[in-house]
Amino acid sequence: MSKKAGFAFKVNADITSLFTQYGKLKAYKDGSEIVKQGDYSNFVYIVLEGEAEVIRIDRFGNENTLAQIGVGDIVGEMGAFLNNKRSATVKAKTIVKALECPNQMFIRGLFSTHELTYRIMKNFADRINTLNGQVANHFQSRLMLVLDKFINPKLDEGATVQDIELDLTEITLETRLENHKIVEGLYNFKDLKAITKLVFPAEINIVEVQVEGQNVGDETGEEDPDKVVDIEQASSGKVIAQIDITRYNDTIRRISYF
Repeated sequence: MSKKAGFAFKVNADITSLFTQYGKLKAYKDGSEIVKQGDYSNFVYIVLEGEAEVIRIDRFGNENTLAQIGVGDIVGEMGAFLNNKRSATVKAKTIVKALECPNQMFIRGLFSTHELTYRIMKNFADRINTLNGQVANHFQSRLMLVLDKFINPKLDEGATVQDIELDLTEITLETRLENHKIVEGLYNFKDLKAITKLVFPAEINIVEVQVEGQNVGDETGEEDPDKVVDIEQASSGKVIAQIDITRYNDTIRRISYF
């Protein structure tokens, strides 16, 4: 797994040399914790040797590996500014040597190098961008789970592909979601191939087709019945969705963890 944006960034030898006067060298065995999720953030670390991984424990107690870090990576800088608890654990994968720098000394060191200040700011921007994406994904997942309350009861046990009818008006009344949000959620399912086809109602009747401002007809100007297109008015607010039930169930299980 590669490093994810916002978790760590590399510093050069000059910056590392600068911070040796503010911190002390620490060594960690393979498998030991450099920082622990939930602990207070009192130090910033610069990795000098070895490799480690960033792990977050979810609400179910599962370990989720978020990123890999190595020589030159700096971690824990958020805590130097926010004075909050660690949001993840950093665990050594090999023998790791790291420079441990107290928060106040780390901030003092920032005034000595514009390059590091720039990197810190960029790292914060990357984290905000990543967080925005996670918030958007979370919202879309919740939207799809709301729609599942209307889709799932219509699915037949044992079927593989099934057409169902959804009443947009009913969904709007019960959820207070606007129509365009409901449609957005349905297209999320379609993008994931959980819904293979969506058929929306015709909102208008087309009784005559005109070309370049002229009535469709013969040279006499009389209407030609063979060239008139009629579309039957569909039930307003009803949508037909073709469900791939296996993919649909897999999708619901996956987004339930967001």
